[in-house]
Amino acid sequence: MRFTDLNPHGGIGANCCLCESNGFRFAIDSGLHPKFAGSESLPKHGEIERNSLDFIVLTHCHLDHLGSLPLLSRQNPDAPVFLTYGSSVLSRRMLSNSISVMKRQRRELNIPELPLYGRGDLSSLYSRMKPLSSESPLTIEKEGRSLELTLNHAGHVAGAASLTIKSKEERSFFTGDLLFNDQRTLAGAKPPLEPVDVLVTETTRGATARDPSRQRENEVVDLIATIGKTIRKGGSALIPVFALGRMQEMLVTLEEAFRRKAIPKVPVFCSGLGMDLVNHFHEISKNSKTLRFSRKVLKLIGARPLPRKLQPGRELPMQGIYLVSSGMMVEHTPSYILASSMLGNDRNSILFVGYCDPSTPGGALLTTQPGQDFEFEAIQWREKVRARIRQFDLSGHADREELLRLAEKLCPKTIILHHGDPAARSWFEESLQDSEARIIDPEPLKTYEI
Repeated sequence: MRFTDLNPHGGIGANCCLCESNGFRFAIDSGLHPKFAGSESLPKHGEIERNSLDFIVLTHCHLDHLGSLPLLSRQNPDAPVFLTYGSSVLSRRMLSNSISVMKRQRRELNIPELPLYGRGDLSSLYSRMKPLSSESPLTIEKEGRSLELTLNHAGHVAGAASLTIKSKEERSFFTGDLLFNDQRTLAGAKPPLEPVDVLVTETTRGATARDPSRQRENEVVDLIATIGKTIRKGGSALIPVFALGRMQEMLVTLEEAFRRKAIPKVPVFCSGLGMDLVNHFHEISKNSKTLRFSRKVLKLIGARPLPRKLQPGRELPMQGIYLVSSGMMVEHTPSYILASSMLGNDRNSILFVGYCDPSTPGGALLTTQPGQDFEFEAIQWREKVRARIRQFDLSGHADREELLRLAEKLCPKTIILHHGDPAARSWFEESLQDSEARIIDPEPLKTYEI
């Protein structure tokens, strides 16, 4: 097998791997780096000779894995794109939204090359998509050679898959983004445990040790209790969420809490892409054994659109729970504007339920002490931190110890560290030193013979 990481920045970002096995050439994922815009956000597709891929695999629909797939597919028009049914549904809405975001970035950042692709590219991509059933092997043949690929349910988010590649010579397993825990809307991963020759593992949480007292279900209970306290003292709760997965998970969590009377009944305000995806989740759930979701949840919790004409720094027009994107409170998003109105009131709470990059406003707010000023630079507003600020560990990624146990069970001869910042990869490299496997922390754009 040959392996090349085409993410030029390394770490987590424009995910795209070029692989060769038993005479077949294929790519896994093709994303956009969220910290960059324009061509700087892309994987190095130029390392792939035009129309040289036999196939492409999409593991899931977060844009750091999906966002540049129309470009890669355009350059490889004969390559089918294998993905799950769930991802075939969600990718359409996610990519359509990506074009809208790039058009806005063109105006705001003055990047003439945006958008990087258009609606015609999306139509061509969709015609090449070949949904596969999870756990059902597909055999591909070429020039007397064969390769068997299987998509395995990965947890993480609706439609997410790990990948097993098998030939006569070797067996490889790519974890993709993996979560073993069951969520309220999605079953956890149960990867195949047959020994492999090559393991390509995500390392996202390598630098993050989980406090034993903060197991996922304990975090959910703590979140609900915090929302309840906030509402009972007359405040409002802002929950910044990622549109894909976390929004739908929180809708079901709130419905359950209202039903148990763990939270006083108040309006729930929702907005953004996450609400559009509700119908897609409903459709997938009807045809999936792993996703549990119904759009009836919106009626059950009395979901409402955001009040009109929200003004930065001005008191909210109504008490309630505000479930809006972006999850990292990025500039100009509803969560950013709402935070500017809520931060100065000690009855309110701003509750993060996912990862916040330190360079984002959400990451900065989490490190700001109570009583200090916080600058909303994009809207030229400053506010003292009086609201309660909390972060709950509801990551969509497996804990590092869980991934180590998986590696032990698979007994790989080679382990490739992937999808993790340098500190996260270093922890895995050190922790796997006693393993008999060859450990590779790949340099971007360098090809490894395995």
